[in-house]
Amino acid sequence: MSDHFRALRRLGAAFACLASLAVPATASAAATVDYSDLWFNPDEPGWGANIIQQDDVLFVTLFVYGTGTQPLWYVASSVARAGNTSNFSGTLYRTSGPYFGAGTFPSASVAVTAVGTLTFTASDSTSATLTYNVEGASSVTKTVMRQTWDTENITGIYLGATAGTWAGCGAARNGYQESPATFTIAHDGPTMQLREEGAGYVCNYTGTYTQSGRMGVIQGGGLCGDGVNQTFLARDVQVSPNGIVGRVEFAQAGGSCRFIGTLGAARRGS
Repeated sequence: MSDHFRALRRLGAAFACLASLAVPATASAAATVDYSDLWFNPDEPGWGANIIQQDDVLFVTLFVYGTGTQPLWYVASSVARAGNTSNFSGTLYRTSGPYFGAGTFPSASVAVTAVGTLTFTASDSTSATLTYNVEGASSVTKTVMRQTWDTENITGIYLGATAGTWAGCGAARNGYQESPATFTIAHDGPTMQLREEGAGYVCNYTGTYTQSGRMGVIQGGGLCGDGVNQTFLARDVQVSPNGIVGRVEFAQAGGSCRFIGTLGAARRGS
């Protein structure tokens, strides 16, 4: 195997690591996408749904309006995933309680009433269908997406690894691969530059970054030390003070060799 393909496999793994550290190497019942975010319909500003996910369960807060245009909110505190699907459903509740400005909060005054059901069905990691009904009213179905109000900056140096599978590369190259690497990222607006350094190789990439709620997408291409061009697509990229995770698809330009996997890396301290 050429030094370049070793580099490609390591890089693919690294970008895969952006996503893989968030997902165990062995498949489990847990959902592989975190849907925690603020979701809305861009054509209908003023209402939305806050979603927080823990394992396979969503907690959904729905803020809408009543028949008199007064603000209302409902909660679905246990919206569970159905099997290995992207469909979550649970009971919808209306709550009431004491005045927020009171000196004390008498918990006994809180009332919780089941009023209907709520279903959240994801079509992909950034868009979904939200369906709910309240107290016998006609079912409401809305297309929603993650709301974006700011763009993450992923500039930094990260120490990580990638895990995934190569295919179309020939028998000697195909198969599962895990690779460690150091990733140096310079991110300015929509433009991102990444330098990957592994054992005996260096690759440099340039891509375009877009944001959808908490999720980012990097799409671009680059060149490794052996002179072979490649393209990459990193999806579901999330960055935190601790590191970065995401999913990656990586391919040799003009060839059939392709890597699909995940990437995860810890941020190097100052």
